Amino acid sequence: MTAIVIWLNNENPANPSLWIASDSRVSKHDTTLIDDAVKIFALPIVCRSPGKEGFFSHLSYFHTYGYCFAGNTLLGQNTFLALIPLLSNLATVERYIPQMSDVADFILEYLSRAFDDYKVIAREQAAIEVALFGWCHVTNKQHIFHYHPNRENNVWRLKCEHHTDLKEKSFVYLGDHKPEMRQKIKDAFNGNGEYDQPLSRIPRSVIEEQIQNGTYASIGGDLQLGIADMFGFRPFAICKFRVHGESQADLTYLGYDIHKTVGDAFIGLQGMH
Repeated sequence: MTAIVIWLNNENPANPSLWIASDSRVSKHDTTLIDDAVKIFALPIVCRSPGKEGFFSHLSYFHTYGYCFAGNTLLGQNTFLALIPLLSNLATVERYIPQMSDVADFILEYLSRAFDDYKVIAREQAAIEVALFGWCHVTNKQHIFHYHPNRENNVWRLKCEHHTDLKEKSFVYLGDHKPEMRQKIKDAFNGNGEYDQPLSRIPRSVIEEQIQNGTYASIGGDLQLGIADMFGFRPFAICKFRVHGESQADLTYLGYDIHKTVGDAFIGLQGMH
Protein backbone atom coordinates (compact mmCIF):
# COMPACT_ATOMS: atom_id res chain seq x y z
CA MET A 1 0.00 0.00 0.00
CA THR A 2 2.01 2.99 1.18
CA ALA A 3 3.40 5.18 3.95
CA ILE A 4 2.83 8.95 3.85
CA VAL A 5 3.21 11.54 6.57
CA ILE A 6 2.35 15.26 6.42
CA TRP A 7 3.54 17.49 9.23
CA LEU A 8 3.97 21.09 10.26
CA ASN A 9 7.46 22.56 9.90
CA ASN A 10 8.09 25.95 11.50
CA GLU A 11 11.79 26.34 10.72
CA ASN A 12 10.89 29.63 9.03
CA PRO A 13 8.31 31.34 11.29
CA ALA A 14 7.64 33.96 8.60
CA ASN A 15 6.60 31.24 6.16
CA PRO A 16 5.21 28.19 8.01
CA SER A 17 5.10 25.13 5.81
CA LEU A 18 3.73 21.63 5.57
CA TRP A 19 6.23 18.94 4.69
CA ILE A 20 5.40 15.55 3.24
CA ALA A 21 7.39 12.33 2.95
CA SER A 22 6.31 9.14 1.24
CA ASP A 23 7.59 5.85 -0.07
CA SER A 24 7.06 4.88 -3.73
CA ARG A 25 6.04 1.23 -3.63
CA VAL A 26 2.80 -0.22 -4.98
CA SER A 27 2.13 -3.76 -3.86
CA LYS A 28 -0.64 -6.33 -3.79
CA HIS A 29 -0.84 -9.00 -1.11
CA ASP A 30 2.76 -8.14 -0.07
CA THR A 31 3.95 -8.66 -3.65
CA THR A 32 5.70 -5.62 -5.13
CA LEU A 33 4.12 -4.39 -8.37
CA ILE A 34 6.19 -1.23 -8.90
CA ASP A 35 8.81 0.62 -6.88
CA ASP A 36 8.72 4.05 -8.53
CA ALA A 37 5.07 5.04 -8.17
CA VAL A 38 4.20 8.72 -7.81
CA LYS A 39 2.05 9.31 -4.73
CA ILE A 40 2.61 13.04 -4.13
CA PHE A 41 1.29 15.60 -6.61
CA ALA A 42 0.87 19.34 -7.13
CA LEU A 43 -2.81 20.21 -7.67
CA PRO A 44 -3.16 23.52 -9.56
CA ILE A 45 -6.04 25.85 -8.72
CA VAL A 46 -6.52 28.29 -11.59
CA CYS A 47 -9.23 30.93 -11.78
CA ARG A 48 -9.84 33.15 -14.80
CA SER A 49 -11.98 36.22 -15.33
CA PRO A 50 -13.03 38.00 -18.56
CA GLY A 51 -10.29 39.72 -20.52
CA LYS A 52 -10.62 42.74 -22.79
CA GLU A 53 -11.91 40.59 -25.64
CA GLY A 54 -14.73 39.21 -23.47
CA PHE A 55 -13.44 35.65 -23.02
CA PHE A 56 -12.31 34.13 -19.74
CA SER A 57 -8.68 34.75 -20.63
CA HIS A 58 -7.43 36.84 -17.72
CA LEU A 59 -5.54 34.83 -15.11
CA SER A 60 -6.91 36.17 -11.82
CA TYR A 61 -5.63 33.51 -9.43
CA PHE A 62 -3.10 30.67 -9.50
CA HIS A 63 -1.95 28.49 -6.63
CA THR A 64 -0.92 24.89 -6.05
CA TYR A 65 -1.82 22.57 -3.19
CA GLY A 66 -0.22 19.31 -2.26
CA TYR A 67 -2.25 16.20 -3.00
CA CYS A 68 -1.46 12.59 -2.13
CA PHE A 69 -3.15 9.23 -1.82
CA ALA A 70 -2.69 5.81 -0.29
CA GLY A 71 -4.58 2.66 -1.13
CA ASN A 72 -6.12 1.76 -4.48
CA THR A 73 -3.73 3.12 -7.12
CA LEU A 74 -6.20 3.04 -10.03
CA LEU A 75 -8.80 5.02 -8.11
CA GLY A 76 -6.22 7.38 -6.62
CA GLN A 77 -4.50 8.28 -9.87
CA ASN A 78 -7.65 8.43 -11.99
CA THR A 79 -9.52 10.78 -9.66
CA PHE A 80 -6.50 13.07 -9.39
CA LEU A 81 -6.12 13.23 -13.18
CA ALA A 82 -9.83 14.03 -13.47
CA LEU A 83 -9.63 16.83 -10.91
CA ILE A 84 -6.82 18.69 -12.69
CA PRO A 85 -8.83 19.96 -15.72
CA LEU A 86 -11.76 20.86 -13.45
CA LEU A 87 -9.89 22.84 -10.80
CA SER A 88 -7.48 24.45 -13.28
CA ASN A 89 -10.36 25.90 -15.29
CA LEU A 90 -12.38 27.87 -12.76
CA ALA A 91 -14.05 31.04 -14.01
CA THR A 92 -15.62 34.08 -12.33
CA VAL A 93 -16.87 37.42 -13.61
CA GLU A 94 -14.64 39.26 -11.13
CA ARG A 95 -11.27 38.59 -9.50
CA TYR A 96 -11.82 35.83 -6.97
CA ILE A 97 -9.68 33.75 -4.62
CA PRO A 98 -11.27 30.34 -3.91
CA GLN A 99 -11.15 29.37 -0.25
CA MET A 100 -9.36 26.10 0.36
CA SER A 101 -12.34 24.64 2.22
CA ASP A 102 -14.50 25.17 -0.88
CA VAL A 103 -11.92 23.29 -2.96
CA ALA A 104 -11.90 20.54 -0.33
CA ASP A 105 -15.71 20.25 -0.40
CA PHE A 106 -15.66 19.91 -4.18
CA ILE A 107 -13.01 17.21 -3.97
CA LEU A 108 -15.01 15.33 -1.33
CA GLU A 109 -18.07 15.31 -3.57
CA TYR A 110 -16.06 14.10 -6.58
CA LEU A 111 -14.12 11.47 -4.64
CA SER A 112 -17.28 10.20 -2.94
CA ARG A 113 -19.02 9.63 -6.25
CA ALA A 114 -15.99 7.84 -7.69
CA PHE A 115 -15.55 5.73 -4.53
CA ASP A 116 -19.23 4.76 -4.40
CA ASP A 117 -19.12 3.62 -8.03
CA TYR A 118 -15.82 1.76 -7.72
CA LYS A 119 -16.55 -0.06 -4.46
CA VAL A 120 -19.35 -1.95 -6.24
CA ILE A 121 -16.72 -3.38 -8.58
CA ALA A 122 -13.63 -3.68 -6.39
CA ARG A 123 -15.35 -4.15 -3.01
CA GLU A 124 -12.80 -3.97 -0.16
CA GLN A 125 -10.01 -3.38 -2.70
CA ALA A 126 -11.50 0.07 -3.36
CA ALA A 127 -10.20 1.36 -0.03
CA ILE A 128 -8.39 4.67 -0.45
CA GLU A 129 -7.10 7.61 1.56
CA VAL A 130 -6.45 11.06 0.11
CA ALA A 131 -5.05 14.27 1.57
CA LEU A 132 -5.24 17.83 0.28
CA PHE A 133 -2.85 20.16 2.07
CA GLY A 134 -1.33 23.61 1.81
CA TRP A 135 -1.66 27.33 2.44
CA CYS A 136 -5.03 29.07 2.02
CA HIS A 137 -4.77 32.70 0.85
CA VAL A 138 -8.19 33.48 2.32
CA THR A 139 -7.65 32.22 5.88
CA ASN A 140 -3.85 32.73 5.80
CA LYS A 141 -3.38 29.35 7.45
CA GLN A 142 -2.07 25.91 6.63
CA HIS A 143 -4.75 23.26 6.26
CA ILE A 144 -4.83 19.49 5.85
CA PHE A 145 -7.98 17.76 4.58
CA HIS A 146 -7.84 14.00 5.10
CA TYR A 147 -10.34 11.83 3.20
CA HIS A 148 -10.81 8.23 4.26
CA PRO A 149 -13.51 5.52 4.29
CA ASN A 150 -15.83 5.55 7.29
CA ARG A 151 -18.52 3.01 8.09
CA GLU A 152 -21.93 4.56 8.80
CA ASN A 153 -25.08 2.46 9.20
CA ASN A 154 -23.19 -0.51 7.77
CA VAL A 155 -22.29 1.46 4.61
CA TRP A 156 -18.76 2.58 3.73
CA ARG A 157 -18.58 6.23 2.71
CA LEU A 158 -15.76 8.73 2.37
CA LYS A 159 -15.34 11.13 5.26
CA CYS A 160 -13.23 14.29 5.40
CA GLU A 161 -11.34 15.33 8.53
CA HIS A 162 -10.15 18.94 8.56
CA HIS A 163 -6.91 19.75 10.41
CA THR A 164 -6.12 23.42 10.98
CA ASP A 165 -4.52 25.57 13.70
CA LEU A 166 -1.70 23.04 13.50
CA LYS A 167 0.83 22.94 16.32
CA GLU A 168 4.42 21.82 16.63
CA LYS A 169 4.68 18.03 16.14
CA SER A 170 1.25 17.93 14.43
CA PHE A 171 1.08 15.27 11.69
CA VAL A 172 -1.33 13.22 9.61
CA TYR A 173 -0.43 9.69 8.52
CA LEU A 174 -1.87 7.84 5.52
CA GLY A 175 -1.18 4.23 4.63
CA ASP A 176 -0.33 0.83 6.06
CA HIS A 177 0.46 -0.22 9.63
CA LYS A 178 -1.14 2.88 11.14
CA PRO A 179 -0.75 2.13 14.87
CA GLU A 180 2.91 1.17 14.50
CA MET A 181 3.84 4.01 12.15
CA ARG A 182 2.02 6.68 14.14
CA GLN A 183 3.79 5.52 17.27
CA LYS A 184 7.18 5.56 15.53
CA ILE A 185 6.60 9.16 14.43
CA LYS A 186 5.43 10.24 17.89
CA ASP A 187 8.45 8.58 19.48
CA ALA A 188 10.79 10.25 17.00
CA PHE A 189 9.26 13.67 17.71
CA ASN A 190 9.90 13.01 21.39
CA GLY A 191 13.58 12.40 20.71
CA ASN A 192 13.51 8.60 20.82
CA GLY A 193 15.76 7.13 18.14
CA GLU A 194 19.02 8.02 16.47
CA TYR A 195 18.15 10.19 13.49
CA ASP A 196 20.55 12.60 11.80
CA GLN A 197 17.86 15.26 11.33
CA PRO A 198 16.50 18.19 13.37
CA LEU A 199 13.16 17.42 15.05
CA SER A 200 11.34 19.66 12.57
CA ARG A 201 12.28 17.18 9.81
CA ILE A 202 12.18 13.94 11.77
CA PRO A 203 9.11 12.26 10.13
CA ARG A 204 11.07 12.15 6.88
CA SER A 205 13.71 10.02 8.65
CA VAL A 206 11.06 7.63 9.98
CA ILE A 207 9.68 7.01 6.48
CA GLU A 208 13.17 6.67 5.02
CA GLU A 209 14.12 4.16 7.72
CA GLN A 210 11.10 1.98 6.93
CA ILE A 211 11.93 2.06 3.22
CA GLN A 212 15.51 0.97 3.87
CA ASN A 213 15.00 -1.69 6.54
CA GLY A 214 12.21 -3.58 4.75
CA THR A 215 10.29 -4.26 7.95
CA TYR A 216 6.98 -3.92 6.11
CA ALA A 217 6.72 -5.49 2.65
CA SER A 218 4.21 -2.86 1.46
CA ILE A 219 6.54 0.08 2.26
CA GLY A 220 9.55 0.47 0.01
CA GLY A 221 10.96 1.86 -3.22
CA ASP A 222 12.40 5.34 -2.82
CA LEU A 223 11.73 8.46 -0.77
CA GLN A 224 9.47 11.23 -2.08
CA LEU A 225 9.51 14.69 -0.51
CA GLY A 226 7.55 17.90 -0.94
CA ILE A 227 6.84 21.23 0.77
CA ALA A 228 3.66 23.33 0.74
CA ASP A 229 3.75 26.96 1.86
CA MET A 230 2.26 30.33 0.92
CA PHE A 231 3.98 30.11 -2.47
CA GLY A 232 2.34 26.78 -3.32
CA PHE A 233 3.44 23.15 -3.36
CA ARG A 234 6.72 21.97 -4.83
CA PRO A 235 8.21 18.47 -5.00
CA PHE A 236 11.84 17.93 -4.06
CA ALA A 237 14.55 15.79 -5.60
CA ILE A 238 16.76 13.68 -3.33
CA CYS A 239 20.48 14.48 -3.12
CA LYS A 240 22.38 11.18 -2.85
CA PHE A 241 26.11 11.05 -2.28
CA ARG A 242 27.89 8.67 -4.63
CA VAL A 243 30.33 7.63 -1.92
CA HIS A 244 29.57 8.17 1.74
CA GLY A 245 31.71 10.95 3.17
CA GLU A 246 32.67 12.40 -0.21
CA SER A 247 31.29 15.53 -1.88
CA GLN A 248 30.10 14.14 -5.24
CA ALA A 249 26.36 13.57 -5.31
CA ASP A 250 23.47 12.95 -7.70
CA LEU A 251 20.01 14.49 -7.75
CA THR A 252 17.37 11.79 -8.11
CA TYR A 253 13.60 11.65 -8.40
CA LEU A 254 11.89 8.32 -7.71
CA GLY A 255 15.35 6.76 -7.81
CA TYR A 256 16.31 8.12 -11.24
CA ASP A 257 19.11 10.57 -11.98
CA ILE A 258 17.67 13.89 -13.19
CA HIS A 259 20.89 15.49 -14.43
CA LYS A 260 19.24 15.73 -17.84
CA THR A 261 18.34 18.54 -20.19
CA VAL A 262 15.19 19.28 -22.15
CA GLY A 263 16.60 21.08 -25.15
CA ASP A 264 18.47 24.05 -23.67
CA ALA A 265 16.62 23.81 -20.34
CA PHE A 266 17.46 21.70 -17.32
CA ILE A 267 15.30 20.11 -14.67
CA GLY A 268 15.17 22.67 -11.91
CA LEU A 269 13.75 20.69 -9.00
CA GLN A 270 15.22 21.74 -5.68
CA GLY A 271 17.05 18.95 -3.92
CA MET A 272 17.40 17.87 -0.32
CA HIS A 273 19.89 15.53 1.33
